[in-house]
Amino acid sequence: MKLKIWQKNLLSAIVIMAVGFILFNAAFLLAALVLNGFMILLGSNQNTAPPFVGRAAYFILILLISWLVFRSKLNDLIKASFLTMPLMVVLVMGGIGLYTQPKWIVAGAGALVIGAVILYLYKKRLPWLYYFATIFVAATALCVMLFNVEI
Repeated sequence: MKLKIWQKNLLSAIVIMAVGFILFNAAFLLAALVLNGFMILLGSNQNTAPPFVGRAAYFILILLISWLVFRSKLNDLIKASFLTMPLMVVLVMGGIGLYTQPKWIVAGAGALVIGAVILYLYKKRLPWLYYFATIFVAATALCVMLFNVEI
């Protein structure tokens, strides 16, 4: 049986959301591993904020992995699914950095990031899968912020 276009598109959207959810969790497990590793190496107290060098190393690691994935010859569904992870990391790390600011400032900063990504996708003429992944991450991050979800 051959799938119709709308069925393929719906299946692709479901794959992006499912893989995105798995990658969100994997990214934050990696963050815990890297940040706790740096805290142990630097002899920091577990009750203090992670050192800047640990956060920077984690961010660079995410950027390096992302660069490798996006430069590969993987298909657009896999790349769009993967886009959810670095985008969520950027939004969450930005939100953590702006934690003491009013929510409208955090939302505005997130909107700037999402807007820049959408502009990039438009300029590169990438398929709708990337737009869907970006909107999915934006909606998820907005829900996390509005409903005070602890990460």
